[in-house]
Amino acid sequence: MLQPAVSMLRIQSIPVQQLRFRMSSSQVNYVADFVTKQTLTLSSLWQACGDSPSHLPPTVNAARKITNEAKLTSLLDWVGAQLERPVFSKTSRQCFLNEATKRVKEAGSEIFDLTEDQMDSLNKLGIIRSAEAFYHQARGFDPFISFADIYQASRNVWTSNYLQVLLGLPVFLTPSIFAYSMLYPVSDNYLDDPHLDRSEKVAYNQRFRHWLEGDYQEKPQNWNEEDVLHLVRMVEGQYCRKEYPQVYESLLAIHQAQDKSMRLPKAPNFPPTEEVVQLTFEKGGTSVLADGVLAAGQLSPDQMETIFNYGAFAQLMDDQEDIAVDLREGSATLFTGAVRHGKADQTMNRVFNFAHQVLKGLERFNNPKAEALKGISMKGIDLLLIDAVSRAKRYYSRSYLQELENHFPFRFAYLHRVRDIIRKKGITAERLAGLFLDDHEGTGKFSGNPINPMGFPRPLIAVK
Repeated sequence: MLQPAVSMLRIQSIPVQQLRFRMSSSQVNYVADFVTKQTLTLSSLWQACGDSPSHLPPTVNAARKITNEAKLTSLLDWVGAQLERPVFSKTSRQCFLNEATKRVKEAGSEIFDLTEDQMDSLNKLGIIRSAEAFYHQARGFDPFISFADIYQASRNVWTSNYLQVLLGLPVFLTPSIFAYSMLYPVSDNYLDDPHLDRSEKVAYNQRFRHWLEGDYQEKPQNWNEEDVLHLVRMVEGQYCRKEYPQVYESLLAIHQAQDKSMRLPKAPNFPPTEEVVQLTFEKGGTSVLADGVLAAGQLSPDQMETIFNYGAFAQLMDDQEDIAVDLREGSATLFTGAVRHGKADQTMNRVFNFAHQVLKGLERFNNPKAEALKGISMKGIDLLLIDAVSRAKRYYSRSYLQELENHFPFRFAYLHRVRDIIRKKGITAERLAGLFLDDHEGTGKFSGNPINPMGFPRPLIAVK
């Protein structure tokens, strides 16, 4: 989620500032009311956004694309060679990190026009340290967790760290951020288990809600539920329910949105488009809103609005990336609906326009330390969106692909070849993490309560 860059598209709509929902002082902590009203506000904004492109990023000529491609190929060749080397010593590891940093900075500057401050921001702000801490703590919490699940959960950590920067807070992995990030793989794997019938999943969801509400009369039924309860208790350890009601209201809000999403009918009984729009924004908005509240303990109405809006946009990005899976599973999203009706091009244009509107809100955060990170975000969104289209090119028209390609640093055909090269060289996120993370230097242990305090046996293989 924290993969933030806004296109400069002209848009047929009223400014976001005029659509803002303001809560009275008596409603400041009433998250459910806020979510309902802000979801409707964003749905109106979505309808007001045009579905025709206006101002895409600057075009990149063929000569510049070829130069960029040569630079990226050189970087990948070097990385591939490093992966073939024997295990690094501590000294050689540091040498590798220094050289990798130098090469990545050169690529960032020459290909993407990033400044030195922007490229140094992740390290200077502590975001990289937080990611390393999460890796070690996740492995300590669940020794059987897959790297894929750690990576997926770490995206939420990045989002939380990003919000810490925007909010002017110290950047580090708090117990609540760890717990909320781990809830995704723990609960998602459980709900995806084909051996559990629907009634068991419904019962689990009810117990989960009771725990979020502070009702612990129902006990966990297995080791997975035990983990979920343990993670909820971790949040409680940091935030007293009486003093921080917004924390638990926000967690209940995302739980409710996820529950609604699970109940959406699948193909061929698709729900109305307006219902899909509202649930998309509610699910994405509440997810990132919880990140913000867990980072700060309490947010102002303006902060809630901006963070919720950002989450709504992030959900659109996620749904675009998952078009193939969602079509195969018969899931209802804005993009599966667009593909069914032959309007993928128009819907993607609307996403560009929507992004332009909602991400203006990031300027409300005036923390000077956040400027470099905001700069990366504003430069990167367009590229992420265009890259996502190139990955799902079969759903878009040839003319639309050609238009977007004109504004991208690489040719789409080159990107396709690069992905094949990456696969053949075995350049995976897990192997790269192995170069950057030294398990022997960390404790590999989580500082909270012992694993499985109630003693439910864990499986001997990673749960998928």
